Amino acid sequence: MSLTDERNGGKDRLEIWNVREMDPTVYKVLVAIFTALTTAVTMIINIPFPTSTGYLNFGDSLVMISGLLLGPMGGFFAGGVGSAMADVALGYLHFAPVTLVVKGIEGLLVGLLATRSRELSIITPWDILGIILGALAMLAGYYSFEYVLFGAAVALEELLFVNWIQVTVGGIIASVVGPIVRKILRDFTGGGEQEPVEIEHVAGQSVVHLKRT
Repeated sequence: MSLTDERNGGKDRLEIWNVREMDPTVYKVLVAIFTALTTAVTMIINIPFPTSTGYLNFGDSLVMISGLLLGPMGGFFAGGVGSAMADVALGYLHFAPVTLVVKGIEGLLVGLLATRSRELSIITPWDILGIILGALAMLAGYYSFEYVLFGAAVALEELLFVNWIQVTVGGIIASVVGPIVRKILRDFTGGGEQEPVEIEHVAGQSVVHLKRT
């Protein structure tokens, strides 16, 4: 949390992350960058899973980070398009359409909940809830797709030995890296705002109360 004392006005304000306050051109550039990063990270480590002709990768970390940083629409685009592009580039064409939808929804859910966060540089309950819901959407989406195409046994195998690993590792990485990058982007892009607060000192501790309008 970042607090600023405005001496001239005598008011304390709380800096928060808000992508809606970001310059539209800067936002579009960031969406393009994170779409490319999602594609790259998905492709860097890819371990084929022969029974479903799918593959283990760690692109979910970038899908979730995109949601944390770019909100629901940016998370949907970077997560869905970036991941689907990796499927196409690696030759997993049969997965690309479902990846576009499932990873897009994953990024959207993370972003939707993360926009309720009132902190910059720490992980918050809203961030964590978004990551969990995004992970569940990814697991359910791919399980349903693979169940239809390959049957229950293959779908369960990939759920346990591929997709579960992906979202667990991705969620941990996003929880650590996302808030740090969010703070950096806030400082460099102005993608945030200052919200008025009241600071109450109780037993030597500063308690922050947001002033709702």
